[in-house]
Amino acid sequence: MWAHSSSAEGDRAIVRLKGQTIALTAPLHLDGRTSTRAGEVGHDAIIGKQPRDVVMSSKDKELRVQIPTLEEYIIMAPRLVTPIYPADANLIVSLLDLHPDGLHSGLSDDPPIQVLEAGTGHGALTLYLARAIHAANSGLDVSRRDDRQTCTKFSKDKHQAIVHTVDVSSRYSKHAVETISGFRRGLYMRDIKFHVGDISAWIEGHMNAHDHQPFLSHVILDLPSSYTHVERAASALHVDGKLVLFNPSITQVNSAIELVRDRRLPLQLEKVVEVGPAMTGGRVWDVRLAKRRALTQELNEGKTSAKDAEDDRPVSGALDNGGRLDNDDKPDNAGISDNDGGWQVCKPKIGDRISGGGFVALWSKNRTRKDNQ
Repeated sequence: MWAHSSSAEGDRAIVRLKGQTIALTAPLHLDGRTSTRAGEVGHDAIIGKQPRDVVMSSKDKELRVQIPTLEEYIIMAPRLVTPIYPADANLIVSLLDLHPDGLHSGLSDDPPIQVLEAGTGHGALTLYLARAIHAANSGLDVSRRDDRQTCTKFSKDKHQAIVHTVDVSSRYSKHAVETISGFRRGLYMRDIKFHVGDISAWIEGHMNAHDHQPFLSHVILDLPSSYTHVERAASALHVDGKLVLFNPSITQVNSAIELVRDRRLPLQLEKVVEVGPAMTGGRVWDVRLAKRRALTQELNEGKTSAKDAEDDRPVSGALDNGGRLDNDDKPDNAGISDNDGGWQVCKPKIGDRISGGGFVALWSKNRTRKDNQ
């Protein structure tokens, strides 16, 4: 359903009562009905209506028909798993700094934009990523019939930008396909390729197909133990490509930082941001590996308090409820020991301790000597 078009079978609509959203309809069909607290409304009453038109419920209440925004759709669409909520999805997409140019797509020697999302889940982040790259695929041949847009093929028979989204669960992947195809008549389906399987195996297979050369513009890992896939993901990234980890715990980010150091991966940590309720734009954390001498200098210059220095233990212990490293928790396989001569700084940038939410870590891929050859 578009801004100036009437609703048709297969569309999904929002109905409002006195300005308050009360229901997202299932895909409209002539015999369908949607139940709300204001009574039932038949889909036949909605089909043919334009945005902001009024329909009557079975309880004789006036309901206003409206096009769901992407945010409303993500929140209200049926789900099998918890989605990445709109504010967090927007933040993650903004970190990639995407600027697709549909006007010049296919006219330069630049490789196509290829974004890999590991962990399709609900399909929320997939939709936001697809929207961000959509303009690059303006070379698509489009035919129109009955006010509907039908996609046929891309110019030069290839995408100028694509989101590859991979999930180990075929059930979740199938549900995400249904969710994404249900938004605005499947507007962004042409920008996405769905895959089922292990992410590292998927990357390895595509690296073989690309003669073991980097082919991905950006990678987002939203997986349990995502740090175990960092090395494989880094090998597939173009220089200056972004690697994003979205984890529920800061200790998982710590594990990735230590792996990058231990494997000497060409990745530069740009920032770590905490996201969660009432945290618009996220809160930046100071998460890094610091030499003992550097930490002493920070103390002398007042950049780190003595209390913070006590918290910055030479191990990556568990977080307590206040969001700081628990000094009593020293696992046998702790990341940085006293023998390493370093400390792990791990605290909110602005100084106060917080709990809850998730963490988004951003790396950029550095150029290596091999890249210069």
